[in-house]
Amino acid sequence: MTLEERGYAVKLTKNEKIIYEFVLRNKDKACFMTSTALARELGVGDTSVIRLSRTLGFSSFTEFRKAIQAEALSNGNLASLSHVPYEKKQKADAIALTEIPSLVRQNFIRKAELDFANNTDGKYQETAEMIVNAEKKYIAGFRNTAGLADYFATILSHVLPNVRRVNHKDGFEDEAIDMGEKDILILFSLPRYSQNAAIVLEIAQEAHCHIVVLTDKITAPITAGAVKVIVNDIESVSFANSIAGMVLSMEILISLISKISGQQGRERLKTLDKYMAKTGLY
Repeated sequence: MTLEERGYAVKLTKNEKIIYEFVLRNKDKACFMTSTALARELGVGDTSVIRLSRTLGFSSFTEFRKAIQAEALSNGNLASLSHVPYEKKQKADAIALTEIPSLVRQNFIRKAELDFANNTDGKYQETAEMIVNAEKKYIAGFRNTAGLADYFATILSHVLPNVRRVNHKDGFEDEAIDMGEKDILILFSLPRYSQNAAIVLEIAQEAHCHIVVLTDKITAPITAGAVKVIVNDIESVSFANSIAGMVLSMEILISLISKISGQQGRERLKTLDKYMAKTGLY
């Protein structure tokens, strides 16, 4: 039952109505507030806040706040209204320590639901086929997405030839300027979008290279000229962007590419394993 539905089912006092209406209108703010802070904000007593929690059917204000957080999370309004880390942390720090694991799990589930809505199976399959069929595969990511790009490039190179990393802080242009019209750039970029990502994008555009971008919204400043944009929600309960959606997208693409690579992929893995067995670096 939603908070709105709970309100319909009960009779509220004057002060309870004030609190209830504030919560419904400001879930993203109320979900971080203590009962005392909420009472102070509205000029009512702490007891009114506690009483509202019980009137709505919750055993305590803590349970009430968990419900507010769950609805704020489902609406994408939890901690990431700002992309400035210290501002996000200030809000996130108001969440009780014991509530964080549950909220993060809920956030992961929501990421999967949003991926289902934003990125069709057809988009993923077409993207995977483009990557497999490209002559050279350039993987780019900087700062907060550098690790994601590194992982994707490493796994891709196990089944595909000509995978190139373009995610070094210094000298990335040396690799990027070799992009051509038969190649593909897979660019990972999240707020606050790296200037290096914009430069790599510009190089790819001028080279008429196919471009695939994994980012947080279709209108992100680094999507210009992309043939495919895979959108990932980045709302989180901490100062950092959530990468759960992007990891899911990588998993889907890797699974599709593994399938499409067929015998060539199997032979490449077999050859790779032969030498990895000698070095012990798996």
